[in-house]
Amino acid sequence: MLGRVITFLLGMAAGVILCFAATNFHVVRAEDGFHLVHKQRARMAEAYVDVREFGVTDWTNHSELALELSAVNKQYVMGDGTTSAVESGLSKLPNWIRR
Repeated sequence: MLGRVITFLLGMAAGVILCFAATNFHVVRAEDGFHLVHKQRARMAEAYVDVREFGVTDWTNHSELALELSAVNKQYVMGDGTTSAVESGLSKLPNWIRR
């Protein structure tokens, strides 16, 4: 009986840790591997993002992720062609997002 309770509690702890990680971090799959990027706003959206095939339109749709990558100096994940286009688009975001 005690073994089942301990297993249940360990499962609950693992679930809490995974939910915390999913709401506070992006796991970004890029050409050079995986990157863990802190989210500015805690939310479940975009917990895992595969950016290997992203174009300018995709980065426009994921502007908060692009901003967060820029904040931690990982612009190279966005690729050479889209970096300047995304950075010019980021400058148009409201100030409350760009903190």
